[in-house]
Amino acid sequence: MYKVCLLILLLLIMAACGKGEIVETIEVFVVETSEENEEGIYETTGYKKVNAITTTEERKNHIKTDIKAIEDYYDTEGNYIKTEVFHSNFKSSTVIDIDSEMNKKEELKTPSTILIPEDSSTDFLFNNLTDEEKEQVKEHVLSFTKKL
Repeated sequence: MYKVCLLILLLLIMAACGKGEIVETIEVFVVETSEENEEGIYETTGYKKVNAITTTEERKNHIKTDIKAIEDYYDTEGNYIKTEVFHSNFKSSTVIDIDSEMNKKEELKTPSTILIPEDSSTDFLFNNLTDEEKEQVKEHVLSFTKKL
């Protein structure tokens, strides 16, 4: 009986590993930051400049999301506050009903994003990255996140 259960479990896992779609997105953008005040209303506290790599893998029976990013935080006056480098990973399987999550983060004291103009303090998405710029951002982000 044990061998039959093990065989069935292996077959289910192999079926979950079938062909799927993997999408990698490399982004450079600026977005407002906000915090909830005592009345429950969100107020703008500044903005952050972001370089990010997001990889999503969808298969028949599981989803995996991996985010590696550098975020430079500024106040509403444009004064630099801090930089956060992080790597987050989330996996969800419908076959064995397991979710797993991994988060690593480090705070730095110097601005570290690239390809964002100095005066960009409002919502900004640089979606016309060339292949060379995408590769530059990817290498840059990976050089920071591999140290986590």
